[in-house]
Amino acid sequence: MDNRIINVDQDFNGDLDKAISAANDGDTVQLGRKTYKTSGLEINKDITIDGVRGESIISGNNTSDSIITVNVDGGGSTIQDVEITNGASGINVLNASDVTLQNLEIHNIGIEKVDRSGVDNFGINLSVADNFKILDSEIYDIGRKGVGVVDTDGGLIEGVTLKDINLDAEHSQSFDAGGIKLFNTNAVTVKDNKMSKINAFNIWDDLTSNTVLDGNEITGAGDSFKAPDYNPNVTVAAIYVEKTYNTFADNNKATAVDDTRPGAGTFLAFNATEFSTESLVLGENNDFTNQSLNTTDYWASERLEKRIATTEDPAAANFSLISEEYFTGGTFGGDNGDGDVNL
Repeated sequence: MDNRIINVDQDFNGDLDKAISAANDGDTVQLGRKTYKTSGLEINKDITIDGVRGESIISGNNTSDSIITVNVDGGGSTIQDVEITNGASGINVLNASDVTLQNLEIHNIGIEKVDRSGVDNFGINLSVADNFKILDSEIYDIGRKGVGVVDTDGGLIEGVTLKDINLDAEHSQSFDAGGIKLFNTNAVTVKDNKMSKINAFNIWDDLTSNTVLDGNEITGAGDSFKAPDYNPNVTVAAIYVEKTYNTFADNNKATAVDDTRPGAGTFLAFNATEFSTESLVLGENNDFTNQSLNTTDYWASERLEKRIATTEDPAAANFSLISEEYFTGGTFGGDNGDGDVNL
């Protein structure tokens, strides 16, 4: 059967849920110049959702769920040329490989309904999403995290503009807040993105191997910084390379502002931990206003975190060995040397 183009307005009277349900692998669901409201779309097929950039809008209508969820059978799907707005979370890719997200505008996410208890309030989240692509998109006005990638082998984030993330510091100490957060990943490239007004780490490279950071431009890390009431000592940096193996950073431009808190000094444009610095390759980066290498930060278990960061297959790294300790608080260097964690 030839791949079809399904016109949501002509074929299903504007009912986007029914159009997606009727699509088969390889079909394109074509949106019109209008707003489509949903309480949460599920993609379980290899399809393309194609809109008219600047005119096709998918609104979550204040849903507490993700506006779009791509599940395992949605591997290979493409979502493009669509504005996604007005929900607790944006696009959630779960166990689906080879997904492409491009020419998107994602905003007003996680503002109305803040949830600190889980991994919500994100623009895009990818979990076990090998060989993904996020291209040429705008992500702004997000309550917690712009783009998060976890347990993933291979991917590209390129040409994305992120700004106004974590607006009121609800999540600024959370393990996954930030502009772009990589966690337990291998071979992910973050390239030619622009970031500003992010009240957390702008790029947070954490428990990863073979990350490439190339040509990113970060303006004024710490600008309009607001620390949460529950931890006034929390800080941010433009680029934080934490517990990683073989991170390559080249052609990046990052600036940071003064920290106005008494005795605090300045925020960092670039910060790499001791273990990360061992294999870090720093190329010709421009205008790092200040940087720090060889800092110390092991959250739960130094030995196991090193193993995770040097295992190229995220699944084989078995993050579950320390997941409970990691998510419940850690100890900043509490490993006693035999793998046990002092809590």
